[in-house]
Amino acid sequence: ETKNDPELAKAETVTMIVQVNGKVRDRIDVDASIDEVEMEKVALASSRVQEHLAGRTPRNVIIVRPKLVNLVG
Repeated sequence: ETKNDPELAKAETVTMIVQVNGKVRDRIDVDASIDEVEMEKVALASSRVQEHLAGRTPRNVIIVRPKLVNLVG
């Protein structure tokens, strides 16, 4: 018998913090099993992040899976 366990469902997604130059610019709900490559893609796809990067490519990307992406410009 399978019950819908809200705690279990909650554990499958996490809120990923996206920082640009150390300042929080976005929070994105992602799958808890997301890999680093996908995390970077999701972070770079964020319109808020794009706004703060202003077309520049980040020099350095620091990823703490699955909770944080820090883009250093």
